[in-house]
Amino acid sequence: MPEMTEAERRWESWYQAFLRVFEAFPQPVEVPCPEGDGGHIRLTFYGYPDSRTGSVTAWCDRCHHGIWLGRAGIPPGAEVHPFESRPAGMPEIELIPDAWPS
Repeated sequence: MPEMTEAERRWESWYQAFLRVFEAFPQPVEVPCPEGDGGHIRLTFYGYPDSRTGSVTAWCDRCHHGIWLGRAGIPPGAEVHPFESRPAGMPEIELIPDAWPS
């Protein structure tokens, strides 16, 4: 198996940070930003009312980078925002490029 590229390693570090926050939900957990900027990972869920499946953005509260997962389970109790919206107070997130082939 070929070694991962730098872009793949970066995306994977973001995905692992997302998993740590997601798996701890609803308990708050302070997962450091993979960019090493001193920020922490936050999750914002999007979906339809009463649906337990939607999408999620995992983002850093300091550098405002993040990843978007187009299909994700929405944990019970999570605040869910309409698709194509940006919740009040959420900064514009710069998504890192998806490093994996389509």
